[in-house]
Amino acid sequence: MSRYRYGVLKARAVRYIQGFGSQPHFHICLQDDRGTKYRASINIRSKAYPSELLYGIGRCRPDEAERLKALPRGFTPIERGLPVQGLDYVRRPLLRREDLVPMPATLPGPDNDLNEKLAALIDQATSKRADLYVFGDSWGPEPETPDYYFGFRPGRGVHNIHMNQGNAGPWHDDNGSFRDGAVLVHFADRDRWSGLILAFQSQSWDTDEHGRAAD
Repeated sequence: MSRYRYGVLKARAVRYIQGFGSQPHFHICLQDDRGTKYRASINIRSKAYPSELLYGIGRCRPDEAERLKALPRGFTPIERGLPVQGLDYVRRPLLRREDLVPMPATLPGPDNDLNEKLAALIDQATSKRADLYVFGDSWGPEPETPDYYFGFRPGRGVHNIHMNQGNAGPWHDDNGSFRDGAVLVHFADRDRWSGLILAFQSQSWDTDEHGRAAD
């Protein structure tokens, strides 16, 4: 089980930084109603072979959409399925596994890598003043440490925003059922939801009740 606290961050995007280098992450700065800032750090390249993540984005409607909309802005821990149930790609999929495609972190050309796909989603959410629901593991607050990328203090945020089960090797301790990460966007003007999910190709989709690979 992960040593971090799993939950959902409800906030609005302020800005983002695309990811480059050998271990790139796409970083989003978000803010809640109280002016508290957070960073969502999204892994866009796998350390394990193959390096391209499985990516899917599309319209969806979470089973607990009304409960999500009722949450206060800020980070809400999810414990024993309350106040909302965590995400699970295997048991309650937002998108179909067969609709996911491998996507490189960055690649020359337009609209063909994760940096561009994420940037387009956040740009759309920002222009519509949409709420983001970022599922993952929290860190902070770190009172003595400003955020490394955006400089706000105290540093805090959410990471492991991807499938968190079916791991082997050094990531075995991160396994768990109903604790997958994702970014859901709610466009209130049309009560429309979009879901972004990511998974590593090295992860198994055949998992037991603890999220451990069954094969």
